[in-house]
Amino acid sequence: MLIQGTEDLRVQKTIGNINRTFCELLLERDYDQISVTDICARAKIQRKTFYTYYSSVDALLREKLDVMSRGYIQRIKKYSVPEQIAEINREFYIYSAEQGELYEKIICSAAYRSIGNDLLNDLVRKTWQDSPWFKRLSLYEQNILLTFVYSTGAGLYRQWVNDGKNIPLENMILLAEQLLEQGIHGFSKTLRKEYASSQRPQ
Repeated sequence: MLIQGTEDLRVQKTIGNINRTFCELLLERDYDQISVTDICARAKIQRKTFYTYYSSVDALLREKLDVMSRGYIQRIKKYSVPEQIAEINREFYIYSAEQGELYEKIICSAAYRSIGNDLLNDLVRKTWQDSPWFKRLSLYEQNILLTFVYSTGAGLYRQWVNDGKNIPLENMILLAEQLLEQGIHGFSKTLRKEYASSQRPQ
């Protein structure tokens, strides 16, 4: 349950306590080792209190991922794809760098791979879904493009983090930008050639 700011102060405090405790536990152990009992014991609340606000640990996680996703989408909504893929790539790295240890663990840790994949897939799809250029592609072409963007973008970010961020952030942004831009523009160029070829009289 996201705090709207209109709740009773005790309610805000309880929800904040549940979320802080959950984040602490996520940093300490794997997700499948966290139970409602663990959260309640650490937060010093009754199980009934937890279930007043969340139906399960999964619901709490979904909210956490949604908050992460929403913050990024808000940052990039002024850009268009594929025209401004460089700016979007930059926002992704800057936003990710600002999120801290928990975000990195969810995105990069092997133990969290399926959860991180869900988050990144959601980010990629939301980035492209309103693009007029993207909507003109066939479903199969959309799938290929999204797979490329997801695999390349996620792979580069994860490798950078797992390597200890030994490439400075600005340099990494430029490297990722070049790889993504060249791949997407190459994809678009190939489609234009195929379309032109199919329009030629036989």
